[in-house]
Amino acid sequence: MRAIIAFLTRIPIPAGKELRIEEVAALSYLFPLVALIIAIPLTIIAILLFRVVSPAMAALLTLVSLYLITGLMHLDGLADFFDGLMAGGSREQRIKAMKDEKIGIAGLFATFVVLMLNFIAIKEIMVHDFSYPVFIIAELAAKLSMNTCMLAGKRFQSDTGWGMGVLFIKSCTLRGYLIALACSLLLASIPPISRAYPLRVFSLFIGIMVAIIISYIGGAKFGRVSGDMMGASNEIARTAVLLIWGSQMTNVIIQT
Repeated sequence: MRAIIAFLTRIPIPAGKELRIEEVAALSYLFPLVALIIAIPLTIIAILLFRVVSPAMAALLTLVSLYLITGLMHLDGLADFFDGLMAGGSREQRIKAMKDEKIGIAGLFATFVVLMLNFIAIKEIMVHDFSYPVFIIAELAAKLSMNTCMLAGKRFQSDTGWGMGVLFIKSCTLRGYLIALACSLLLASIPPISRAYPLRVFSLFIGIMVAIIISYIGGAKFGRVSGDMMGASNEIARTAVLLIWGSQMTNVIIQT
C-alpha cells in the first residue's frame, strides 16, 4: 500500500524500500483505496477555505491543493494524450507526438480547459454544504477509470507498447478489476457519502465510460492503450463527475 500511495500522491511516506513500479502495477486494483487518502484531506481543506475566503479564491486554492496532493503526473498524461490525438499524419507520427517530452499547443489547451472546468465545478459545488462528499466520489471515479483503462487495454497488443503503462495492463486481471469495482461501490456507500445513492453509482459509471471511450480512441488512433491515456482518463473522469455534481440538475436530484 505504501508503494501505491507514493506513486499516486505527493504525500510524504516514511523511508522504506525503493519504489518498484512492478509492485505498484501488481497492486493497482487497490487504487480506489488511495482515492480516500486524496479526497478526505482535500475535503477538509475545501471546507475551511470556503469559510474564510471568497468562493472564487477558495475554489482556486482547493484546485491547487488537489494537485499538491496528487502531483502533476496524470495531468501531464492528459497533455501528452491530446498532443498525440491532435497530431496529423500517420499512426507513428501521432505516437511520436504523444511521446515527445515537449508539450504542444493541443496539450496546453486540453490542460487549460480541464483546469478551468474543475475550477468552475468546485466553485458551484462548494457553495452547497450537502455536496462536500463529491470529492470522494470524483476521486473514486477517477481511479476506477484508470483500472478500466488497464483492463480495456488488454484487447490490444500491449507487449509492443511503450512506457510503464504496459506493466499496468499486463498486471491487470478481471479478478483484480472486480475487486477495484467492488471497493469503489463499497466506499461510495459509506455514510455520510451515502446521500443521493443513484447519483453516486452514476458517477462511478461515468468514470468507467470515460475509460472505455479513451481506450477506444487509443486503439483506433494509436493501436494500444498507454500510461498517458490512463492519466488522461483519471483527469477527465474526475472533471466529468465534478461538473455533474455542480450542475443545477444535481441540486434537484440531491434535494429530492
